[in-house]
Amino acid sequence: MPDEDAYETVDLRIEERVAWLTLNRPDKLNALTPTTMTELRDIFTRVDDDEDVCVVVLRGAGERAFCAGMDLAWSEKLTPRERVEQGRLGEKTFAMMERTSVPVIAAVHGYAVGGGLELALAADFIVASDNAKMGLVEITLSARPPYRPKMTEDGDPDQPEFGGSAPGWGGVKRLPERIGKARAKELLFTGARIDADRALRLGLVNDVYPADEFDKRVGELAERIAAMNRYNLRLVKELVTYGYDWIEPHPS
Repeated sequence: MPDEDAYETVDLRIEERVAWLTLNRPDKLNALTPTTMTELRDIFTRVDDDEDVCVVVLRGAGERAFCAGMDLAWSEKLTPRERVEQGRLGEKTFAMMERTSVPVIAAVHGYAVGGGLELALAADFIVASDNAKMGLVEITLSARPPYRPKMTEDGDPDQPEFGGSAPGWGGVKRLPERIGKARAKELLFTGARIDADRALRLGLVNDVYPADEFDKRVGELAERIAAMNRYNLRLVKELVTYGYDWIEPHPS
């Protein structure tokens, strides 16, 4: 397993059977780039095969954000063909994370919007700091004022000349699975950012921790899961994810 210096946009630290995976572009609110996608794919391939890892914790560096989604500098320069391919790249990357053998926890603080929330939704579950703000905000990028954000006042780089656009990295599939279709439609139709308390009520997050206790509480959760047998964690994840029954336990 390479050390954290091997990656440009993420840090990886493995300690006591926990893989701490940190998006590390705090000056850009940990926005996602093609390099990040490549590095995440490499990390999840390696972690999946590492018998010393029992749980992965995904988080963001800095005070302000877990992840602000797709980096605008990447989005603005895409050709129509590249725009199609970036959608496929994100979905393939997040699907790889979703299929990781061991549990993956998204530990969300600050902003988790757009592709950032889609990334968190690919984890097995999300825990949040009480300062978290979450939403699939893509629809607002071409909305009328006052709902259109300042960053797209001169036009939405992701809006095609004809037709529409929607969250493209799995959010339209995973959000309804997490909170139900009606609630997902409300959030998707409005592009609203919601706070941690409402996210908890909707079932988007499993728990909310005070900001000043967040790292400690996440660490305790990861430590508990990491104490479990790796093979059993893998087995339970497969059974729940794919809806199997454990009909014939091992004969030993």
